[in-house]
Amino acid sequence: MQSRILYLSECWFRLLQHLYPPEFRQDMGEAVIETYTDRASDTLKRSGRGQVVALWFRALVDSILSGFAERLRPAAGRHANWGRDIEMVRRRLVRSPLFALTAIGTLTIGLGMFAVVYTAVQKILLDPMPYKHPEELYYVWRDYRPINDITRGTLSGADILELQKPGRQIVGAVGLKPFLGGIFSLREGADPMEIAATWTTPNLFDVLGVSPAIGRGFSAGEMGPGRNQVIVLSHDLWKRLGADPGLVGRDVRLQGRPFRVIGVMPADFSFVRNEAAAPPQRVDAYIPLEFHLQDPNLRNNGYAVIVRARRGTSPAAVAAEIGAVGRTLYVRDSQGRSVKLYTVGLKDDVISRIRPALVVLGAAGILLLLMLMVNLASVLLSRAAAREHEVAVSRALGANTIAITRSTLMEAGILGFLGGILGALAAIWGTSALIALAPLDLPRRDAMSLDWRIAAVVISAGTLLGLLAAAPPAIWAARTSLASLLAGSAVRGGGGHGRLRRAMVVVQVGFSLVLLSSGALVMRSFQRLLRADPGFRPEGVLTFRVRTPPEFFPKLSDALQFQDRLQKALAAIPGVTGASAGRCCRSPGSRRRR
Repeated sequence: MQSRILYLSECWFRLLQHLYPPEFRQDMGEAVIETYTDRASDTLKRSGRGQVVALWFRALVDSILSGFAERLRPAAGRHANWGRDIEMVRRRLVRSPLFALTAIGTLTIGLGMFAVVYTAVQKILLDPMPYKHPEELYYVWRDYRPINDITRGTLSGADILELQKPGRQIVGAVGLKPFLGGIFSLREGADPMEIAATWTTPNLFDVLGVSPAIGRGFSAGEMGPGRNQVIVLSHDLWKRLGADPGLVGRDVRLQGRPFRVIGVMPADFSFVRNEAAAPPQRVDAYIPLEFHLQDPNLRNNGYAVIVRARRGTSPAAVAAEIGAVGRTLYVRDSQGRSVKLYTVGLKDDVISRIRPALVVLGAAGILLLLMLMVNLASVLLSRAAAREHEVAVSRALGANTIAITRSTLMEAGILGFLGGILGALAAIWGTSALIALAPLDLPRRDAMSLDWRIAAVVISAGTLLGLLAAAPPAIWAARTSLASLLAGSAVRGGGGHGRLRRAMVVVQVGFSLVLLSSGALVMRSFQRLLRADPGFRPEGVLTFRVRTPPEFFPKLSDALQFQDRLQKALAAIPGVTGASAGRCCRSPGSRRRR
């Protein structure tokens, strides 16, 4: 009985040897079997058959782990380790500094440009808005197309009251209007600054699901005539004013009127107000409306409206609900004003003007990555062809295909990793340059910043790019026989690597033509835009805007007199040959010509 158990044990241990690579079985297989068999014999004598079965399971687990480790061992042989493999790659790169610097430099520039593009696309197009459950927020607009060509019409105070009625899928509705003027100062007599302020219904922060970091938000009793002398500042404006927590509770001046600061919003809160005709604009300060929504006031119109849907409500259900409200308003108001209401997701509405450009920019970033991969693959293939003699010697000394492939992939992976790190560092400067060059009305412009997540994506993309680029030379080295390598090391230029290199060149040239053609079209369009005739001679012309808020100029005659004095003063400046002014919506502007 014992001899049968020992025979079965030996058979089991021989079966487990197939989990190891062939070279390990050839060198040490019999020694391992003999060791396990002796251990099984001792266990049978001391503890019986039950412990022998336990030994079989322990041998199975050990063979699985050890066999997997043996198959992953590097090229230098059975006694090598990953550190030695990395050291070999380091020495090869040190011996070829021009190749290493060129590859890493190319990857740094390419991955840095990709990081800048990815930052813009991620922060503007993909990241959610910084509000609670932003997918439940919608803008509501009125479609006037049956009457005229206006598709983004604003709403009235009475419309907002109808949207605020309980019992629907809409749990909150906010009305917003731009605050005309925006001349802000800390105190009377202090240097003023121009800010973007907005009138709002008091429930703005409740609907957005955000609370001030310092102080409080608005209450319902702070809306109406003579009761709206309070203001909430954005975190950015608060920092520009010195970041003093004691500012809450003090008065500031807006359009020459005192307002009590009651709160400061969090640093990660950034509200972009979208308007019917003007581009989206980031808001610096918030003021409650100076009249009630039900007041029959001509100024009680022109609202951009944001609504929050009930949790779990689909966009189709929200659209149907808003459409029903629009029909109710049409029945109530038969003056032809209330035509149709429709909804657009909050983020979709804010970035609608920039979305096509971001999609094209993202596609260009992906194309750039593909070009980098093909370029690096072509260089690595040329380098592999130049190292035919080294590969042949390694194969002759017993290095297997897995080891050689692993060495090639490791070299490219290290290059891609270093290029990704340097590219992420370069993208910090590139993102700052993009923000400086971007127009001020770019939606979510202030959200563009390189964080650790984007840096991790860029570094991972660089490493993956290197591994993918190393696949063609690794496949060539794996599929080429030792005899072909020895022959190729004596006579260069033949064999399969030539076909692979030619294929890489064709693909690289194809991608280059696509990118160059696209760039040429963009440059040609930009050139034609610069040469377009604006209808006047723009050389030597300087334009700027001068606000004349009614708080400072209560009468139209006062604003006109100020405009005349300003125009004469500008015309008297040496070098100015003429000055003219135009007026729109009680906001005179001036132009001077040199």
